[in-house]
Amino acid sequence: MLPYGPPSADDSWYSQRVIGAQLFLPASVTLRRPDGEPIGRFEGIYLLPWPALVRVVATALNASALVIVTVVVTSVLLCPIIATLNEGLTKASGDLLTANLATLSTLGSAIAKRDSTTNSHNFRVVLLTVRLAEALGLPAERIRALIKGAFLHDIGKLAIPDAVLLKPGKLTEAEFEIMKSHVRHGLDIVNRVGWLTDAADVVGCHHEWYDGSGYPRGLAGEDIPVVARIFAVADVFDALTSRRPYKEAMPLAETRALLEQGRGTHFDPLILDVFLAMAPALYVELAGRDDPGLESDLLTVTHRHFVALLQG
Repeated sequence: MLPYGPPSADDSWYSQRVIGAQLFLPASVTLRRPDGEPIGRFEGIYLLPWPALVRVVATALNASALVIVTVVVTSVLLCPIIATLNEGLTKASGDLLTANLATLSTLGSAIAKRDSTTNSHNFRVVLLTVRLAEALGLPAERIRALIKGAFLHDIGKLAIPDAVLLKPGKLTEAEFEIMKSHVRHGLDIVNRVGWLTDAADVVGCHHEWYDGSGYPRGLAGEDIPVVARIFAVADVFDALTSRRPYKEAMPLAETRALLEQGRGTHFDPLILDVFLAMAPALYVELAGRDDPGLESDLLTVTHRHFVALLQG
């Protein structure tokens, strides 16, 4: 009988003992019938001579060394291939991003020219919303959503008849209901394109008012997505400070006064306060701007926020 018994009668078991610099392996194996019923045990003590142990260790080390050499050689051979593939993937991703941003800008321009002779309003509003979002510390992914929404906020106007969209005078009640439907049409469009779905907060809520008197859902306060609340301030600021066929651009003081009148009704007071502090600098930089460099500045700003996606 072994001096060290197994944990239980049914267990097979072995142990290791070093006696006089020799390695012994006491072992015990349960013997069973075909139906699994134990019928006895086989017990023994095995001596492993040192030469045999040395050969086992040497064989194991040789196998380990071979594995290591194989891994190293394979890595050296594959690294240039992997680097080339990664470079190609990065370039393809960058090209796709550039194409997406160009498409976004083109769509925004097409929308703006439906009811205007210039797309500069769209460009300025995007820049204004980004500046305000950065000042508010908005997370990167929300700024990207805001950029998309600012470009495409009026995309639903593509579905509005010219007789309503381009009517010079005041709209009738029925015509105004048709005009309001551009929000629904806009949501239908952006929700069909996976890359644009996060623009829905601005597209669907840019006519909501902070006091709940806006449309289409009459949302109020923080129920209005923050990107839509930011956009509302920037959009009105640009409309007031830009020259239109039916009005001249307003000076800064008058613009600030009109924005203040919308505090708590049209605009989120906290967002308005941040914007008003920035307004003098933004007025100098962007009010009524319509030069060739405007689009270039816009692409630089938008690319800076989206390229972070490629850098992981």
